[in-house]
Amino acid sequence: MSSTMTIRMYNVGFGDSFLLLLPGKKTILVDAGFHSQGKGAFTGNDLAKQIAADAEAHSGEPRIDVVIATHRHQDHVFAFNSAEWKKLDIGEVWMPWVEDRDNPDATKLWKKQQGFAMRLAEAAPSFGLSPEDNAELDFLLWNAGIDITNLAADAELAAWSNQGALETLHDGFRHRDRLDPRFLPESNVFPETFESSVITGMKVHVLGPPRDPDEIEELDPANDDETYKALMLRAAGVLAQAVAAPFSEQWRVPETDAGPQLAAKDLKRLKGLAHSADALLAAKAVDDMINSTSLVLVLEIGDARLLLPGDAEWGTWKRILANNKARSLLRGATFFKVGHHGSHNATSKTLVEKVLPREIPAMVSTQEGSGNYRNNIPLEDLLKALGEHDISYARSDKGDEVLPPGFVAEADAKWIDIEIAC
Repeated sequence: MSSTMTIRMYNVGFGDSFLLLLPGKKTILVDAGFHSQGKGAFTGNDLAKQIAADAEAHSGEPRIDVVIATHRHQDHVFAFNSAEWKKLDIGEVWMPWVEDRDNPDATKLWKKQQGFAMRLAEAAPSFGLSPEDNAELDFLLWNAGIDITNLAADAELAAWSNQGALETLHDGFRHRDRLDPRFLPESNVFPETFESSVITGMKVHVLGPPRDPDEIEELDPANDDETYKALMLRAAGVLAQAVAAPFSEQWRVPETDAGPQLAAKDLKRLKGLAHSADALLAAKAVDDMINSTSLVLVLEIGDARLLLPGDAEWGTWKRILANNKARSLLRGATFFKVGHHGSHNATSKTLVEKVLPREIPAMVSTQEGSGNYRNNIPLEDLLKALGEHDISYARSDKGDEVLPPGFVAEADAKWIDIEIAC
């Protein structure tokens, strides 16, 4: 006799949160994020409470077997700030390898990224952005979870950090069967495959992120040395207006002793770059780099193959589609979580039209909005391509509308369910 599982997509606005209710009373949570200014159905505490209640209703105990955090963007992890998770037992936490605090490559990557983003945050007042563009910049920096609390004693700025959510994922919850997270992939094998120790019979295929730090660093905006220095110049100009010297004259380092000096022509060029720097493009580069660290998983549970790509963008997909074994896994998918809320650079036409099988269900956790970053999300051409490929899909923000056959919305459109054979 065949079994079924339920995939629940919560209406979190512009974010992701999925709960998988499996046979044998097993549960998997994939992300728990939302945008704090979004128009979804939940706040952070409400989402955590709902997930915990749904998991307990399925399993009979306050427990989730596997918690997957695809990447550190706030719209995927923000709800992990809630104290509600302290009431919950879990089996394992899975995170990208770049979240391993004992990995020197990961530490180096985040240190550079945070430094770049902080320079951008410091320089932001000098750009003279319109209210709409300034709100967009705020969103991109907030979503990156940049810890800029040392820039000002401001509670609102302090709330930008995602450190609380990451602490929960690393060390939180009431009880953990496995104390330390699994940082995936765990080897250089591609694709990497392992069998779950907490869900018997489940095979996990890891297709992303790349294990080679150089592949991720190619997208790191901090590697653009001139852009970084240009932002520093803008930031220095802003801070010089607002911040008094912290030490008396006798303790200051003379400028001639402060280190290598820029040649006049180099300084002139950098000042030109600083004047023309584009704050939104710089912030988007930070956003893309974090997306490049996203887990891409195929969960093989009985006859089901669930394709869960987080927010992986084109660089990761190019690597996946070039590998025959990885393409074979994609061809066997029986469910597809559309990547990055349906953006243009997360789901290629090649994937939809030439790789994914026809007539499989898909879910898009998304929310329409204004601003350059949110324009065309979800991409109409992508939704059209899904339809032309006979892939029926449900949108998290359309639970109050008529859904395709098989999808069922909660009465207040707080979530949408789909039942999958396994």
